[in-house]
Amino acid sequence: MVDIRKFDLNLLPVLEALLIHQNVSRAADDLDMSQSAVSAALGRLRVLLGDDLLVRTGRGMRPTTRALELKATVSLVLDQVRDELMSSESFNPAESTRSITLGLSEVGCFVLGARIIKRVRTEAPNIQFKLTTLSTEVVEDALERGSTDLALGPFECHRSTVFQRRLYERHYVCLAAKGSTFCHEKMTLAQFAQAPQLVVKSPSRVHEIISQELAERGHTSANTMEIPSFLHAPMMLETGEFISVVPGQLADVFNTHWDLQIVDVPMDLPLRTIRLFWHRRSNTDHAIRWLRNMIVDELTSEISSLSGNI
Repeated sequence: MVDIRKFDLNLLPVLEALLIHQNVSRAADDLDMSQSAVSAALGRLRVLLGDDLLVRTGRGMRPTTRALELKATVSLVLDQVRDELMSSESFNPAESTRSITLGLSEVGCFVLGARIIKRVRTEAPNIQFKLTTLSTEVVEDALERGSTDLALGPFECHRSTVFQRRLYERHYVCLAAKGSTFCHEKMTLAQFAQAPQLVVKSPSRVHEIISQELAERGHTSANTMEIPSFLHAPMMLETGEFISVVPGQLADVFNTHWDLQIVDVPMDLPLRTIRLFWHRRSNTDHAIRWLRNMIVDELTSEISSLSGNI
């Protein structure tokens, strides 16, 4: 049995990061430590716990059985320390200098970032507020390790440690240049399938969903050009040579700044559900609760008028 008097509790966050990332370099980045310091801490943990904890395999570092048994306990202990000892009893946004990080999708940052920053600077001018972009693949880990305090976007989270609140839904829409041949009349399904399309391979898999529905109805969407981001679409669309299916809220912004319009297409396009996500340890954190409520209030018009609609 480990003598708790000899156990350096500062090693627990290192152990948690190592078990999450299973990689010394990524754990070091997360902890803002050098790789050598994390390696040294791992060596001390191995001696104290009498187990290798992480072993090198052909596919990288893998946790031992003992490490997997410890993972939930370590996270629970650190969550309780953060909740009970490090959370403030109150939060005054006008005076706070707290650091808070909000994670959004790339589209969400483009569409909502300026509004949220303006509201934060008005109500909490001294906090250290940071926006970061996230994808579905990393959002749970970002909330788990605390590198992101709150996430907003069309993410999918399934861990029991991540809480969420549904805000609103928007359909994807089809965009084209005003005055282009795609805008003259409602396209047939065949015309939609044959039209040159700009597509983005995103976690939502919207292009795959559309292609599958077209295939089920006897059509193939073959004339496509893949681009790395929806944000690259407007300039290409203005040439009049393409159409593109994009998130509805993004289309609103595009139509304000570029000569584009929504095209009526003969099929229902997928929905995009926007949610707030936060880790259970911050559920009672007054600062994070303030930010959650502020975002809900800022997006009241979307929540009340767009939920379930285009």
